[in-house]
Amino acid sequence: MKTVKMNWGRSILISLPFFSLTMFWQAYDYIVPLMLSKHYHLSTTVYSLIMSVDNVIALIFLPLFGIFSDRITGRLGRRTPLILIGTIGGLEGLFFMNLADTNAVLGAENFRFFLLWLLLTIFFMSLHRSPSAALVADCFIRPQRTMANAVLNLVGGLAGVLFGVVGHMLITQQDNVPKFTVCMFFVMVSILVSVAIYLFFTRENRFVKEVQEENLKLGLIDEKTDNSNREITKLTSSEMRSLLLILCSVFFVYMGYNGFQTHYTNYLVTYLQQPASWTGPYLLEVGVGMLMMIPAAFITAKIGRKKSTLIGIGACVVAYFGLSSVTVEFPEMIYLWFLIAAIGFPLFGINLGPMVLELGKDSDSGRYMGYYYMAVTGAQIITPTLASLFINNKGYRIIGVYSAVCTLLAFCAFLTVRHGDVRVSFQQAFDDAATVED
Repeated sequence: MKTVKMNWGRSILISLPFFSLTMFWQAYDYIVPLMLSKHYHLSTTVYSLIMSVDNVIALIFLPLFGIFSDRITGRLGRRTPLILIGTIGGLEGLFFMNLADTNAVLGAENFRFFLLWLLLTIFFMSLHRSPSAALVADCFIRPQRTMANAVLNLVGGLAGVLFGVVGHMLITQQDNVPKFTVCMFFVMVSILVSVAIYLFFTRENRFVKEVQEENLKLGLIDEKTDNSNREITKLTSSEMRSLLLILCSVFFVYMGYNGFQTHYTNYLVTYLQQPASWTGPYLLEVGVGMLMMIPAAFITAKIGRKKSTLIGIGACVVAYFGLSSVTVEFPEMIYLWFLIAAIGFPLFGINLGPMVLELGKDSDSGRYMGYYYMAVTGAQIITPTLASLFINNKGYRIIGVYSAVCTLLAFCAFLTVRHGDVRVSFQQAFDDAATVED
């Protein structure tokens, strides 16, 4: 008899490219605005426009890069070539961005050099975002993808914490002007080491072959799991409706999440009249969210993806409405609502991607992860400006209501999803495997 068990080592290994991406974007979002404002003396409006370029590039290219990776064949597999090229280009871009930044006083010509490498860096680091996430589909049978996605999110979260703790400490000051060279090299080394470990130990084609063998033993082979059929997935009308509803839920849930995150600091300082250095609530949300990733996957194994997602989205609706009720007199109530949000977010965060993947063929997983990131990116482009319109009229207290309404729309859309749940429950796949003879 042979039992199929969760390959934890593999799940961590294929998460390393996502670790490098998270490290990069954490550094990018924190450092580049300071470079543009402190070193190149750009106004808030101008540097905000520059900072929005990455979302525009992502909206256009992420689906294309995902589709392109689906069509690659070779010794390194489908995703690894783009991970390798994207990492090399991204590291080169970070090096020259830092070189330009350290010579910011040289004027307009230097600024153009900086912008050129900024755009190239964004392009290369976007090259393998969809392919890196698609590794979850390539390297695990369908019932295990929620668990693998939980590990991927956990490893990505560790990158965010690592930059938040170590990266911030490595930023130095000189005459009240921040210097980033040491921090940038820390980010570059972290990216290089994580991807090097991935490249050294990963055999993508072998992993894919092993998944095919497991699918065969479990009786999970059909037109969607058969990688020999490279035709584009043809969805039924019901499946297409579910895909659109899931993507709609992704869009609205990130409208709410990013709307609040974008304006959180001003909500804290302007509305609650607390110091910007009050990091306790944020650290609580991040810490509990990371700790909940694996438990959320086990909950999903028991009750399914759809129910878990609805519970998670519902918890965030409650949390956002609660945040709108926090007052200056009792600001500590923010801890309660952040705790509820931190418990809820992993329950849908680890499931929405695998549900999108469930609807497509395994050979189209890059394409479908591209669709997922299109929805996320679209929300990230729209929500900061849209939320600011409400804030300008009602004040920062309204941001909780805004995020709650957006998330409630996600909940309503998701209620009528009919496809994308685990076709065989997580536990059932293990039970079935135990009855297969060697």
